[in-house]
Amino acid sequence: MMIHVVKSGETVDSIAAGYGVSPQRLASDNALPDHFALAVGQTLVVRFPREVHAVARGETLSSIAADYGTTVRQLWRNNWELGGREELPEGQTLVISYFDEKLGTGVFNGYAYPFIAEELLAEQLPYLSTMAPFTYGITAEGGLLPLDDEAMLEAARKRGTRPVMHLSTLTEAGQFDTGRAAFILTDYEAQGRLAAEVLQTVLRKDFAGLDVDFEYLPGQLAEAYAAFLGRMRQLLAAQGRFLWAALAPKTSTRQRGLLYEGHDYAAVAAAADGVLLMTYEWGYTFNPLGYK
Repeated sequence: MMIHVVKSGETVDSIAAGYGVSPQRLASDNALPDHFALAVGQTLVVRFPREVHAVARGETLSSIAADYGTTVRQLWRNNWELGGREELPEGQTLVISYFDEKLGTGVFNGYAYPFIAEELLAEQLPYLSTMAPFTYGITAEGGLLPLDDEAMLEAARKRGTRPVMHLSTLTEAGQFDTGRAAFILTDYEAQGRLAAEVLQTVLRKDFAGLDVDFEYLPGQLAEAYAAFLGRMRQLLAAQGRFLWAALAPKTSTRQRGLLYEGHDYAAVAAAADGVLLMTYEWGYTFNPLGYK
């Protein structure tokens, strides 16, 4: 794989010719628009196919994957233009493998609202390790707000992506609620009822794990929050599931504000199997560089 920086006067055809690759493949790998428009300074990923296959009549992704000893998921990942779909026009050229060498392994998680376009979800899922429908909130009584995510879960499993349950303090009105967080974190019996309902949902819908996202917590709840995470982790581990926690990015343990004070990084890290840093906070609110 190589990175090419577009220069003045260059086109997809000229760049592809310079590297000895197909213009269509170059455009596909970089999700270029139909008219192949380029901007000076734009970066393009240039990948070199090791093995390709021309689709014959009657062939399917499953049959082609079986013939080459690979998976349908890998074919989706090697051929961005498929968009996670199964339809194959006769004569289409598929990349079976690239010359790229893997640098290592990684876990890639994505959040998605239930109203996401089916096409967009199908397109992205093959590239994600996990997908978390956003979100299971908490009622005023401490119960679990339902989420219509069945179609999303089916789409994820079809494409080899593990679904993760996302638990937050989002209310029926669509706002994070500090009061509901405080109620759950300080009332041990209510917390137990919620934990049991969460675990039941994880098992019933076969989530791979749970991602807890309690935002806007005052500092006095930091210890209780870590304890709640530890309690959930113990319940989930007994069922072979993991626990993640979402954290707002901090530059100091003394950083003030509801987004930060209730998240004790050390305590949360000790209580969870992994953490997700919500770096989007740096993109539109409190980042030091002032990006919008």
